[in-house]
Amino acid sequence: MTLVEAKAYLVERHRAGLSEIATHFDTSPDTVRQVLGHWIAKGRVRRVDSGSCASGCHCHIRQDEIYEWVG
Repeated sequence: MTLVEAKAYLVERHRAGLSEIATHFDTSPDTVRQVLGHWIAKGRVRRVDSGSCASGCHCHIRQDEIYEWVG
């Protein structure tokens, strides 16, 4: 996955989860985080707080990391 490929993917979808991006590019979540870190530093991508599991149980299980293109 290149910087340009990651950008195109998020521009097209506007928002995507870490596991979705990793699966699409057949790469590890750590690699995705590293590549998206470049775009985050440039102010083009932001990580969206996905909150808890949303089942109402007040657990601390987090949903997938969500990234959003803010361009």
